[in-house]
Amino acid sequence: MRDAANEHSPRPLAQRLALYATLGAGLGLVTCVAVPAKENAPSPMQSVLAAGGADLPDTSIPPARAPADHIPLAIPVSADSADSPNAQSGSSPPALADAAADEPLHEVFWTAHEKLSLDALAIAWGVKAAQLSELNPELDRGAPVTEGTKLLVYRHDPEHPPQSIGSPNRGKLRNGMPLPEGPGWRLRTHRPRTYGTVNTIRALVDAFEDFGERFPDGPKIRVGELARRSGGRVPPHRSHRSGRDIDIGYIFHGIDDGEHRWKYMNVRNFDAEKNWALVQELLDTDQVQTIYIAKKLQKLLHKEAQKHLPPEQLAALFEYPKTSESPHAKIQHWRGHSNHMHVRFQCESGNRRCSARSK
Repeated sequence: MRDAANEHSPRPLAQRLALYATLGAGLGLVTCVAVPAKENAPSPMQSVLAAGGADLPDTSIPPARAPADHIPLAIPVSADSADSPNAQSGSSPPALADAAADEPLHEVFWTAHEKLSLDALAIAWGVKAAQLSELNPELDRGAPVTEGTKLLVYRHDPEHPPQSIGSPNRGKLRNGMPLPEGPGWRLRTHRPRTYGTVNTIRALVDAFEDFGERFPDGPKIRVGELARRSGGRVPPHRSHRSGRDIDIGYIFHGIDDGEHRWKYMNVRNFDAEKNWALVQELLDTDQVQTIYIAKKLQKLLHKEAQKHLPPEQLAALFEYPKTSESPHAKIQHWRGHSNHMHVRFQCESGNRRCSARSK
């Protein structure tokens, strides 16, 4: 299935933003037409590769899991879960309140890539102009923001922390945290769907930074869509609703400038070494629930991973080649993922309103 984000509109950003404002909606580019509806239980995962390429101890290998109908949720669901009529919609678990209070991501800044009004930037970035004004009181609401200006787009509020509610396919996100800019990855200039939970954003930043340290001369990581700031439906995705999903472009051989474009992969252009390194860094965060990668590319990754991991760990990670662990492997096939991977992160610790499975 062809991905809708392969090509970008040739119109300048300012013209596109004017069109979005006229239509009354800031619509982002889409990156994943067929998004998984199935779900797998997350398993605790230590570093996939120990320092120096050593194997993990046997204790890191997940035990055999229960049948699919009894796969446990990432976070135990109690009587006040999202499915319960007694759920408290306004309450936030204490564990979430201070999750980012002392972290570098306490504040997130974005850069204006061209001269635009504050209202146009608000549309491009998926926030309200009043919020941008409040976060940046030194700005003149009536004057254009000059290119290169860094604006504060998020400040952690311990009383209203980000919270994933419900399932990836039917949930929503409250007070989403934006993915910050970074030297090793590329955000699009249009960013209404660049928000996630604290653990999702923190894990992505850690993985991207570590990958950049391993490959300082490597290509920039292509970042696709996460979720809207308040979550909910993001057509044509079936998921990306609760701040725990992200699309990431594959790394390919040849000239790779890291621009925001997907490229269909095959045995000739797929850079198995770098893509496996990126997958490893994501898994090393211990926050990944599932990674959806096309079967043909899993086989190429598996061949690369064989250089580092024993068979039992490979079976716990890869759906292909088939083993008894395949139905519950961390890396799964889903149609439409030959030009990008889809990474789903776990529910936040202590959040009983978040459901790991699609419902």
